[in-house]
Formats: sequence, structure tokens, C-alpha cells
Amino acid sequence: MGMTGNAVLDCIERRSSTRQFDLTAEITAEQREAVLHAASRAPSAGAMMMYSIIDIREQATRDRLAVLCDNQPMISKAPWALVFVVDYCKWIDLFEHVGCLTEEFAAASGCAARPHPGLGDFGIAAQDAVIAAQNAAIAAEAVGLGTCYIGDIIENAEEVRDLLDLPEHTVPLSMLILGTPKKERPATPHPTVNLVMEERYRRADAPTMDAQVAEMDAMFRPHATEPGARVRDIYTRKHTSDFMAEMSRSMDLWLRNWLGKGW
Repeated sequence: MGMTGNAVLDCIERRSSTRQFDLTAEITAEQREAVLHAASRAPSAGAMMMYSIIDIREQATRDRLAVLCDNQPMISKAPWALVFVVDYCKWIDLFEHVGCLTEEFAAASGCAARPHPGLGDFGIAAQDAVIAAQNAAIAAEAVGLGTCYIGDIIENAEEVRDLLDLPEHTVPLSMLILGTPKKERPATPHPTVNLVMEERYRRADAPTMDAQVAEMDAMFRPHATEPGARVRDIYTRKHTSDFMAEMSRSMDLWLRNWLGKGW
């Protein structure tokens, strides 16, 4: 699409993940406030704000997260991190606080006591959390900060739970690391073939998949030396990786925790 002259669209267009930070540049209070305020302005189902943001500034915490999130030193070197937690614990606490979980309230309201959320609650709460995270990422770009998403925050569930004191009915779904970019870098191109479908889902036919493969290989230069190299790279480096197996193991635990079934 390219630059349009529209400030918001151009901010989205130029954003690219930042993995190297200028450690001599301090993040200002104004920048932090802008990012966190933008997160709070994200759309939320029923304005329930079914997420919490853990604002991490302590070096020791970032050092530990760097180890737990697949040994990525950039997490430790980033001056700021935000963990976006899918959070229904706060609502269960509120329900209990105002008496919704008592037998008396059940009799008066006709609503049975429901002390644990379900997967439907997780679905809408997860949307709340990731929308807030993306608002924060775009706001950070707008105020001169770079960001990188860390999906690995869901790994090593037991250790992350203990490090961040995460209670029942919570899932740390995403993390952003933030700071002033060490250098400018061009926005990473994103594939668009077989992305937007009109009216209904349509599985790709062979010509469409060929076009998809060609587009991804072209973006994967100089590594793509033969057709399908990018797809095979994703299969071997991500889809069948040890870290993805750990993500799946941990996600099972997080969902048990969400449903109130323990660990």
C-alpha cells in the first residue's frame, strides 16, 4: 500500500518488530503513559476489560523471562516489557465481592452460582487482551518506541505462573518488549495471497497455493533457493519444533487453570 499521508495508516505501514534497542535512550514517563492509555482505549466486550497488563521494569524479572521464553537475550536487553494477561480472576472476585455467588442471590436472580469461567469466556477475554496489546504496539510506534511480540510467554507455565504470581482464571497470552530502536529498519513485508476471502471461507486450489508459495519465497530471499523453501522452513523450524511442543504442553495447563481445574 505504501505511505498515504494519513498518520494512523502510515504508522501501521512502517511498523516493524524491534529486536535491538538503544540502551542510552530512556523511555519517558510521557511515552509510557501514552502506550498504557492506548491499551486501555482498545475495544472490549461489554467494556469488561477482561485482561490485565503486567508492567515490568525490573531487570531481574526481564532476565528471568528471557530464559523462560526460549532463551532470548533481547527480552533482557529491552528496557521495558508488558505482559498481557487474559484475566477472569478479577471478575470472579467481583462476583463474589458483591454476593453473586451466594445461594440467596441464586434464589433471587434465578442464576445458578458459577464460580469458574468457561472456554466461551476465554474466547472473548482473549480478544480483549490481544486488541489491547496491538493498540499498545501502534501507540508505541507513534511515540518513537519499537516493539516486538513475544508469544513464548505461554511456555514454561509453572515457572511463569510463579514468577508473575498469576492466579486461577488467568493466561499470559502475549508479551511486548519495548524501547527506542537502535537503528531504523524497513518494515517486514507480509504475504497477502490467500488472506482475504469474500463472504465465505475458501480452501486454496493448487494455482492459489502455487501463488502463495511464490510470494513467500520471494520475500524469503536469499534463503529461498528452490520453490517451497519458506513453507518447509516454517514446517521444520516452527510447526514441528520443540518450543511449539512446549507451548502446547503449557497451553493445556493454562486452560486447566482458566477452567478452575488446577494444574
